[in-house]
Order: sequence, then structure tokens, then C-alpha cells
Amino acid sequence: MGQVLKSVFIVFCAMLLLMVPVCAGQPYSYIYIQGDKTAPFYVKMEGKMQPRYGKNYCIISELTPGTVNIEILFQQNVYPAEKFTIVVPENGARGFLLDKHKDGYALYDLQKKDYIMPGEVAK
Repeated sequence: MGQVLKSVFIVFCAMLLLMVPVCAGQPYSYIYIQGDKTAPFYVKMEGKMQPRYGKNYCIISELTPGTVNIEILFQQNVYPAEKFTIVVPENGARGFLLDKHKDGYALYDLQKKDYIMPGEVAK
């Protein structure tokens, strides 16, 4: 009986060790964009419309590190579309507020506390 328990324990420990890389987390990041309640928006990333779960926010998940090109489109085209390039961090998140400026909309980076204007690359 002792030998059987020892074998089961060794197999259990081996399975735990094999699962550590899986449980350590996926190498994905995400971007969160929050808008105001007056201008519902959509997000198009690399030419593909992203799912819309709410009128005033967007979560783009399972992103790999690097840059992504997004386009903010406004409901019923009340404002012209705005294009941004965002640097996706490794295993992390970036949060932005979509903010109205005199010439259109800009993204306010919540981590860096700085504005990204359309056409600029978010560092």
C-alpha cells in the first residue's frame, strides 16, 4: 500500500510541475478604452471591427507585444474617425480615456498621464 501511495504522489507532483508554465499566465496583453457618455464609439483594429460590449468602452484582449493600429469610429458618424497607433506591453495592460479636444478626439494614457493625438504613436 505504501508503494502505491508513493507512486501516486510522484505522478501527482509531476503533473503539478508540468502545469506550472500553463498556470503562470498567457503571454497576452489587453487595451482598455473608456469614452464619455455623449459619444458612443466602435473600435476597428488592423482593419477588423472589434466586438462591442458597451457603448462607452472597449476591451481589446489577447494582444501580443508590439504596435497595433486602431481606428475609433463614432456612432452614426457624428464625428470623423480617428486613427491611433498603440504600443502593446508584454504581459500587461494599457488604459486610455477617449477625450474630446478642439481638433477632434485624443486618447489619454492612464499609465503615462499623457495625451496621444491621432496619427501619433503611443510610446
